[in-house]
Amino acid sequence: MSNEKLTSIIDFGSSNLRLGTFGDNLINSKFVTNIDLTESVLNNSSELNKKLNKLILNSEKEINRHLKELTVMVDTPDCFAVDLSLKKKIDKSIFNKSNLGNYLQEAKNLIKKNYFEFKILHLVISKYIVDGEEVNDLPDNIIIDELIIDITFILIPEIVTNQIKINFIKNHISVTNFYCSSYVKTLDYKKNFDNFNIKIFIDIGFKKTSILVYKKNRLMHFNVVPIGGHHITNDISKVLKINYNDSEAEKALLKHSNTIINNEDSGKLLVKVVHARVEEMIDLCFKNIDLEITKNQSSILIFTGGASKILSKNSIYLNNQFNIFNEMSFYEENADIICSSGYNYIKSDNPNEATFVEKKIKKQGI
Repeated sequence: MSNEKLTSIIDFGSSNLRLGTFGDNLINSKFVTNIDLTESVLNNSSELNKKLNKLILNSEKEINRHLKELTVMVDTPDCFAVDLSLKKKIDKSIFNKSNLGNYLQEAKNLIKKNYFEFKILHLVISKYIVDGEEVNDLPDNIIIDELIIDITFILIPEIVTNQIKINFIKNHISVTNFYCSSYVKTLDYKKNFDNFNIKIFIDIGFKKTSILVYKKNRLMHFNVVPIGGHHITNDISKVLKINYNDSEAEKALLKHSNTIINNEDSGKLLVKVVHARVEEMIDLCFKNIDLEITKNQSSILIFTGGASKILSKNSIYLNNQFNIFNEMSFYEENADIICSSGYNYIKSDNPNEATFVEKKIKKQGI
């Protein structure tokens, strides 16, 4: 049994648990496994813990090591972003880049004060403006009169992260970090679309849809809409008057441009139901986005996430206002790709994101 330190990442999804363990001494330098979740399991903490325990035991058996700690990627309908613009008057003094950390800590303290029941998953710098001019990188040791830093904070309720921690404590595993799954994934996926200046990801999950807008590889917008594949299945069930499981089967077959419904009218109705709900998702996603950002810019709209598979073989009819993208694409995911994106994030140095080490309170003597 090797003493090599392993890196383990779990994508704690609403319909899947995906666990990836990475290390040079493993076969192919990694081992990835996953397990499906049902609605009944999600609503039963005891059953959820059994599934989690099974996933961990299977992984430990394969790698011949006990997992002691891991990083959690999570995306829930109650994730959200707070945008903050920090303005600093430097008064034509020499700016030292080392001061940036103090400014970002000030911004973080402000968010923590006003959103004390939420955990900050990410602090992402979306823009620098130096003396009225936007710059890609912040210069060091130059004279600046005024500095503006636009920052996006991605937050999640601490009650969510605390509950997840409890699930792992029961399995004798500590959680080292929490990250937003849709952000970490698209941060990795966008490397495949470097020929576009504007990259917009719509990540359709089980009970939520996330939209992330990147401009020249900087995150400009993040939002979560509380509608996902689960709601499409419910719509099919209600309209076609079939049970949830049969509705899920019908939805799954749509990704092959096929349906098991023998009645032609019902088949057409199924497609209409799906398109109506998808159109609603897209409308809500773009509600607070200025589409002028695509003007004179090469742009692409990318669909990803488990529930987006039903769209890959079927036509999507966007409203005319959305017919502005040069291309539209579907990014196929699996457990390996998702966990690897988390591993790449941990190992990479993202210049547009700030990380902080929490200060430990020392016990004072008498």
